[in-house]
Amino acid sequence: MARFLSIFLLGISTALQGQFILNGEAVQTDNSCYRLTNPANWSSGSIWNPDKVSLDESFEVVMDIYLGCKDQDGADGIVFGFQPVSTSIGSAGGGIGFQGITPSLGIEFDTWQNVNLTDPEYDHIAVIKNGNLDHASAGTLEGPIQASASNPNIEDCSFHSLRVSWNAPGNLLTVYFDCEIRLSLNVDMVNDIFGGDPEVFWGFTSATGAANNLHQVCFNYTSFLDQMPDVVMCPGGQVQLRATGGSSYSWTPAEGLSNPRVANPLASPVQTTAYTVEMRDVCGIPFYDDVIVEVAGDSVFFDLGPDTSICEGQSLRLDASSSNSTYEWNTGQTGAQVLASQAGRYAVTVTKTDTFCIAEDVVQVGLIPLPKVNLGQDTLLCEGQSLLLRSTFGGGEVRWQDGSAADTFRVQRSGRYELTVSNECATVSDAIQVDIESCSEVYLPNAFSPNDDGRNDRFFLYDGGDVSLIKTLAIFDRWGNQLFLRTNILPNDYQNGWDGTFKGRPVNSGVYVFFAEIVFRDGHSEVRSGDVSLLR
Repeated sequence: MARFLSIFLLGISTALQGQFILNGEAVQTDNSCYRLTNPANWSSGSIWNPDKVSLDESFEVVMDIYLGCKDQDGADGIVFGFQPVSTSIGSAGGGIGFQGITPSLGIEFDTWQNVNLTDPEYDHIAVIKNGNLDHASAGTLEGPIQASASNPNIEDCSFHSLRVSWNAPGNLLTVYFDCEIRLSLNVDMVNDIFGGDPEVFWGFTSATGAANNLHQVCFNYTSFLDQMPDVVMCPGGQVQLRATGGSSYSWTPAEGLSNPRVANPLASPVQTTAYTVEMRDVCGIPFYDDVIVEVAGDSVFFDLGPDTSICEGQSLRLDASSSNSTYEWNTGQTGAQVLASQAGRYAVTVTKTDTFCIAEDVVQVGLIPLPKVNLGQDTLLCEGQSLLLRSTFGGGEVRWQDGSAADTFRVQRSGRYELTVSNECATVSDAIQVDIESCSEVYLPNAFSPNDDGRNDRFFLYDGGDVSLIKTLAIFDRWGNQLFLRTNILPNDYQNGWDGTFKGRPVNSGVYVFFAEIVFRDGHSEVRSGDVSLLR
C-alpha cells in the first residue's frame, strides 16, 4: 500500500534557508554556497542573515570554507562574525571586512601576515572582539593559532571543514578546523561583548587588498536555519521528519519511526513524543537536534487506497473527499477527485479548513497494456523450409491453435495457424495461412528445331519463377565433345540458348546431352541433365 500520510500544524513559520543580505562582491553560487570575493585586488564581500539570533541559546554551525589557491601572494581571509549593528557591513583590505565593528565578536581565518597587526607567519585562526585584529592588543580573546594542525598553509585550492559550537549555559565557544579542535574559549558573549543584549546578526565577511584570493563558504548545517520545528500530527497519521547536514543519523527513541538511521524517517507515534537526532559531520563529530511531534486534533478521513493498475485506455477515479477541506494534487488540480488515466505517482495534500491538520496521501498507478498480436501476412514456403511464428506480447496468457502455450510455434506444413493472447484487460487473436509448395520446378525441353521459322529455334530452360540463376548450361555430342557452354544466365533467355551450331556451323540432326547447374529461389542448387533431340 503506497500510503504516506503526513500532518502538520498550520501556521508554523519555517526558517528561510539560504536567505542572506549580500554585499559587495558576494554572490550565491548554489543552494548552500556563497562566493565572498573573486581573486581580484581590493575586493570585498559579506553575507548577513537578516534575522537576529539569540546568544542565550546554544548553536551549531557546520560548513566548509575555501581560502583560495595562492599562498605567498594570497590575501586576506574570512571572518565568521556576530554583531548587532547592520546587515551591510563589509570593506576591503587587511581588516577582512570586519575591522572596527563595535560591538562584535569574530572568528578570524587570516591568510596574510600583516606585521602591523602582529600576525604570525602561518595562516591562523583567532577570536577577536570589537573588530580589533591586532593580536598584540586586548582585542584578541583567543589565538592566534595555526589554522590547520598539519599545514601552515590553508590557501591550497581545497575546501576545509569548519565547525563552530556555542554552549550558551557554559559560555563555551569551540572552533573545529579540519576535524580538530583548534580554539576553545570561555566567554560571556552576551554581557562582556554585547552589553547584556543577546540579539545579534550573524554572517561572514571577506576582503582582499593589494593581494587577493578566491574566498567561499558552503553551509552544511546551522541551527539558526536548519533546526527542525515542532509539529502537530493528527491521530493515526504520520509526519516525515527532516534532518539535514549530517553524514549519518541516529534518532531516539526509535519507537514510532520507520527507520531511526536515516535523515528523514516517517514518525507515527501514538502519543506526543520528543525525538532527538544525533548527526555526525564529515569528521565523525556528533551534533544534535530535537523535534516534538504532538498528537492532537482530529484525523482526516480519506484514503486513496493501495497502489494499483489500470488497463490501457481506462481511467481510475481517485477520491480524497473530506469535509471542510481544500485539495492540492501534484497534477495541478484542486478538486477532491481526479481521474488517473496515465501511469505514475498521484499525490494530494488535503487541508482541513476547520482544524489545524494537513494530510497527504500518495498512490502509485500502473498501466496494463492491452494485449497485441500480429502474425503477419499469409505466406508461401518452399518444401523443406519452416516458419517460426512468435508472440511478442509479454505478461499475459498465450494459446496456439493446438492448445500449446509457448512463445513460439514452428510451422512445417500447410495450414491455418492462430495465436490468442490475453491478460486481465482483454483477449485478442490473429491467424495466418501458410502454404508449402515445391520451389524447384523447371521445364527442360527434349527437342528443338533450329530452322529459323521463329518457333522452337533454340534450346534453353523455361521456368515460372522458381529458378534464380543457371550457373552452367552445357551441350555435348554422343562422343562427349562439348558443343555449347553458357554460365550465370537466367531462365527463359532465348538469346543465351543453343542455336544448334558449333563454331558457327550447324550440327547434324540427332540426340545430344545437356547438363545444367541450377540455383533455385529457396537457395539450394541442383544439377539437371538429359537428352535433347535436334530436328532439322
